[in-house]
Amino acid sequence: MRIVLCGKNAAAVACLEFLTGKGDDVWAIGTKGDDGRDGWQPSFRGAAARLGADFAQPRRINDDAFVDRLAAWAPDRLVSIQYDQILRGNLFAGIEAPCLNLHFSLLPRHRGVAPIAWAVLSGDAEAGVSLHHMVEAIDAGDLIARRAVPVAPDDTARALYDKLTGAAVDLFQSTYPFSFESLARRLPQDASLASYHKAGEIDFGQTRVTWSRPAAELQRWLRAFIFPPLQHPETLLGGEPLQVTLVGARIGPAVEKPPGTIVAHTDGAIEVAARGGTVMITGMRRQAAPSQEWRQLKDELQTGKRFD
Repeated sequence: MRIVLCGKNAAAVACLEFLTGKGDDVWAIGTKGDDGRDGWQPSFRGAAARLGADFAQPRRINDDAFVDRLAAWAPDRLVSIQYDQILRGNLFAGIEAPCLNLHFSLLPRHRGVAPIAWAVLSGDAEAGVSLHHMVEAIDAGDLIARRAVPVAPDDTARALYDKLTGAAVDLFQSTYPFSFESLARRLPQDASLASYHKAGEIDFGQTRVTWSRPAAELQRWLRAFIFPPLQHPETLLGGEPLQVTLVGARIGPAVEKPPGTIVAHTDGAIEVAARGGTVMITGMRRQAAPSQEWRQLKDELQTGKRFD
């Protein structure tokens, strides 16, 4: 079978390895920033070179000239996994093959960008991945299959991302070889249950902690912004920059202390005042000394001190 696989990161790499292991002819389409070197995620371009798969990085995948190249290759299927360009109708019509997308949410919830952060911010009890037919509207095509995972009350965005990466690979492999019979079992998305998020609705550049947020909202915000190695929530203590690395699940009762005040030490955590309650910080590090162990720093975070 001939498959165009568009994507990046660990899920796309694992699916590429799966397809080549099955003996399929795969044309891998990578993102523009992939230089072939592994970082915090494996390189899709590097994996294609290692596995002997054809590889391309089109500047604009929907340009007629590139669509003509895809059509001439005559693929049987196209699957997109975390690819960073929006595929358009001229491509769907041009290649005359089923075009599928593996989206990291339980559609129709959290269409668009940053679905994992939105799942955490929204307090969702479960998240998941959805394989669906692609249409012009973003993440709105008929569903083929979904896979749900629980969201623990202390899951960070990075922890949930790792869960969903595993779920995505499992869903891909269990749906393979994407037979016409399985693709014909379409489940239209319920538009009344849909939510859609545009780029910029979450400003990931603003990582400074606002301790005066309502406690439950703050706990979710902290978890949504913990995504090592890319980012951590940041705060100051006596002018020293610190980063929050883990957050506990429990929301404590309200205390008569200013927001940001350390009100108690518990086993493995500090309890910090917010609006209407407290949050449990179970991991923190110095920005200047990220390798320092949490228990060493925790001993210096005395009750009564206040984060800025």
